[in-house]
Amino acid sequence: MSRRRLGLRKRLALNIFSDLYSSTVAEHRLDTLFWECTLRCNLSCRHCGSDCRVDPGVRDMPIEDFLKVLDEEVTPHVDPAQVLVIFSGGEVLVRPDLERAGAEVTRRGYAWGMVTNGLGLTESRFRSLLDAGLRTVSVSLDGFEREHNYIRCNPLSYERALGALRMIVREPSLACDVVTCVTGAMVPRLGDFCGMLVAEGLKHWRPVAAHDRRTVPCDAGVYPADPA
Repeated sequence: MSRRRLGLRKRLALNIFSDLYSSTVAEHRLDTLFWECTLRCNLSCRHCGSDCRVDPGVRDMPIEDFLKVLDEEVTPHVDPAQVLVIFSGGEVLVRPDLERAGAEVTRRGYAWGMVTNGLGLTESRFRSLLDAGLRTVSVSLDGFEREHNYIRCNPLSYERALGALRMIVREPSLACDVVTCVTGAMVPRLGDFCGMLVAEGLKHWRPVAAHDRRTVPCDAGVYPADPA
């Protein structure tokens, strides 16, 4: 059975599409690389859909394994100066070797940052991370004290997260933002919360929708009788 030849217009259209596709692929450069460096976490948040636990039963990926992937699979194809490596989890601060990982990434010419709930960020730990080349930080802060502590199931969580944010925004060498998991209870207060973040010196804020998996849907805007 003979094939029917494509007409000139269809062939031209296919050639144009092929060129555009090739150009898009060529221009899709890697600019951000996330390393989920631990499944351990020091909180047990209501909205968390990950496998992260205080003790997930899975050991952390060794730094040497990550660096092997970075050296062999990533660096040959990118300009390290144009790629930001983000350490995420779990909660990254539970890793005592985070500074060593950051220093190794920095030595290879990459900038690096982290996502944290702030619970374990002390002044001394913060300084050691800066010495290891820390460049960006995202802090999880889900509202005012009542709302945040309810979601995070820890009465100290808001105080620690806000304290971490205050340390971070005072450091001129860092880029930072706050990630807020927005529940129904916070929706009418978002304007006030934004104003509070601005007053603290924050310039970038990322609100995202949240869902409470263990109690009522968060968009119902109510709490159980005795919020945790």
